[in-house]
Amino acid sequence: MSITTFENEYLKRTTKMSGWLALAIALHVVVVGVYLWVTHNQQWEELLPPPSVVMEISIESQAVQLTEANIGQLQELSVASQVHEVPSEDKIIPPLAVNEQAEVQVAKAVSKQRTVEVKKQKHEKQVVEQKQATDSKANDAPVTSDAAAPLQTQKIAAEFNSQSQSIENAKRLWEAQVLGKLNKYKRFPEDAVRRGRVGQSTVTFTVDPQGFLLGSDLVSSSGTRSLDREALQVLSRAAPLPEPPAEILINGRVTVRIPIDFTLNEK
Repeated sequence: MSITTFENEYLKRTTKMSGWLALAIALHVVVVGVYLWVTHNQQWEELLPPPSVVMEISIESQAVQLTEANIGQLQELSVASQVHEVPSEDKIIPPLAVNEQAEVQVAKAVSKQRTVEVKKQKHEKQVVEQKQATDSKANDAPVTSDAAAPLQTQKIAAEFNSQSQSIENAKRLWEAQVLGKLNKYKRFPEDAVRRGRVGQSTVTFTVDPQGFLLGSDLVSSSGTRSLDREALQVLSRAAPLPEPPAEILINGRVTVRIPIDFTLNEK
C-alpha cells in the first residue's frame, strides 16, 4: 500500500515537473524566435537602400544617357541636313519692307488722340460749369420772381386802373359835350308850357365814329308824352353829335345813356 502510494506520488511529481519544463522550454523558444525576427528585420532594412532613391538615380542616369545620345544624333542629323540641303528659289522669302513712317504716323495718331481727349475734357468742364451756373441762376430765380410778382401785379393793376380811369374820363367829357349840344337844339313843347309840365326823360342812343345817330330809345319817361317825344327828336335834330373818342369805341360804335331835363327856367 505504501509502495503504491509512493509510486503514485512519484508519478504525479514527475508529470508536474515535465509540464513545467515543457512550458519553460516553450517560453524560451518564443522569446528567442521574437528576438531573431526583430533582429532580422532591422538588419534587412539597414541593408536595403530606399527604393525611391534608387529609382530616381536610375531614371536620372538613364535620362542623361538618352539626352547625350539624342543630342549627338541630332547634331549629326543637323550637319548632314545642312550639307545635303540645297536652298530652293521657291522657298526664299523676301525680306519684309520696313515702313519708316510707321513710328511717325503712330506718334501723330497718339498726339492727335491726346489732343482730342484734352479738348473733350475742356468741353465737358465747360458744360459742367455752365450747368452749375444755370442751376445757380435757377435757384436764385424763384426768390427774385416771388419778390417781383406782387410788384408786377401791382404795376399791371395800376396801369389797368389808370387806363380805365382815362377811358372813363374821356367818356364823361364827350357825354358833357353831347349834352351841351342837345341842350342847344332842345325845344320846350308848348303843350307842356301851357300845363306847366316839367320833368326828366332818359334816353339811350348809339353813334358811329363820326357822331351820326345809329339808333335811340326812351328808357325812362318824364311823365309827359310831349317831353319824351322831344327828348328823342332832339337827338336827330342835333346830329351829327360830337365825334366820340377812339378809346371808348367798341366795334366802331359807342352806346350811351343820358338824362334830358325839362324845366320852366329854360323857356
